[in-house]
Amino acid sequence: MGASRVEGAIGAVGRCARTRGRARGRGRARGRGGRAVARAEAFASDAARAASARGRLAVKNASEEARALLEGAKAPTTRNEEYRFTDFSALTTAAFVGPREDARCDASGTKVAEACARIVLVDGALDATQSDLTNAAKAGVDVRVGEGDETTGVQSAVRGNVFSAINSASASDVVVVKVAKGVKCAMPIHIVTLSTGGDSGAMRVSAPRVTIVLEEDAELSVVEDFAGEGETEYWQNGVCEITLAKGASMKHSLIQNHGRSATHTRTTLVTQAEGSRYEANEVSVGGKTARHDLNIKQLGPRTETVLGCFNLAGAEQTLDLHSKVLLDHEEGVSDQLHKCIVSAASGRGVFDGNVQVNRFAQRTDAQQLSRNLLLVPKATVNVKPNLQIIADDVKCTHGCTVSDLEEEELFYIRSRGLSTEIARSLLVSGFGVEVINRFPGKDLRDRVNAMVRNALSRDSVEFEWTGDA
Repeated sequence: MGASRVEGAIGAVGRCARTRGRARGRGRARGRGGRAVARAEAFASDAARAASARGRLAVKNASEEARALLEGAKAPTTRNEEYRFTDFSALTTAAFVGPREDARCDASGTKVAEACARIVLVDGALDATQSDLTNAAKAGVDVRVGEGDETTGVQSAVRGNVFSAINSASASDVVVVKVAKGVKCAMPIHIVTLSTGGDSGAMRVSAPRVTIVLEEDAELSVVEDFAGEGETEYWQNGVCEITLAKGASMKHSLIQNHGRSATHTRTTLVTQAEGSRYEANEVSVGGKTARHDLNIKQLGPRTETVLGCFNLAGAEQTLDLHSKVLLDHEEGVSDQLHKCIVSAASGRGVFDGNVQVNRFAQRTDAQQLSRNLLLVPKATVNVKPNLQIIADDVKCTHGCTVSDLEEEELFYIRSRGLSTEIARSLLVSGFGVEVINRFPGKDLRDRVNAMVRNALSRDSVEFEWTGDA
């Protein structure tokens, strides 16, 4: 798509937002609220315009989607219940700059052994020099980078948010991964998403986009890495849409290791047909503000969803997971484990987990557990596990704990002849291993363990690492 069409689509949204902002400003007697509304409404179009600097849109019908979703879209603030504990106000005052032409960022630190394909995106665009797609076709996987396919944008148009709308209006390269009926790929697909820093105080914004489609009885493992250029300031705003057909199975591993000046927003949208299985495990340690919106719909009976997340929030960090799982058919299974360590007084962990069991989802088994560890006084975690059950023949439980290290656990380890310091270190280091050990391959688990170890060291948390099980 040409640059003029991009500017036309985004510009129309911007004009609409600015006009509405002026009208509301007059209605509020030129008050502070009117100016705030205008600024908040201009945020979305400004960000989309910057991120689409390459002059083409890869999401089909993106201009229509931009008009529908960005029209009147406001920057999220802590006055919104969905964003009550995660402050994105810095985005509304930032000067955005788009992706650099021929941007470079080293991806050598994000290796996955025996991957059948490696796709590296820098500022939302394919870096062919660091990517390798040669073995994908041999493994029965179709991998393309460029325009999206017919499923790209479908889920985000219905269940998206302001961040996914900005992405839809600005994504330049879409990674499309398709696995044909009955194909069981034994080797993972590795997608690396990198960002570069802004110039002269501006915040660089990028819009990486991924579409994954598994046909009937197909199987695939996908590993995603998110990182960037040192401690520079940037905003990586990604979207991933996943469609699983009947009997399909996907294992999804996500590793977020941005610098601590970065903003990371990610929207993952999943639909599961009858008998399919989706497993997502995530470890997040980076970013000044990082939020993952995970939205899953079970659209058939005997469908299974397994979710694991380990967030480690250090000094001046806010790490946020918002998940929604909809069970709409009989004999569905949902199992979610969320773990969070806050290692500094200025750190914050946020978890909002919503599981909705509808009337026809009889004989459902839905489990949800959130465990949170605060290592210092004044560390903060905001947790909201939520089960909404309409069906009457179900087995559903949820629980939440927020604590310091347990004295009984410390006593047990010290009784083996270890010091208090080593006992605390062992408990801290072992807290996230339950999630990390779900990652495929010892090399990957070792890399993630080292990443967590380094993050703890930055906040002067001493430990003895328990390592891979």
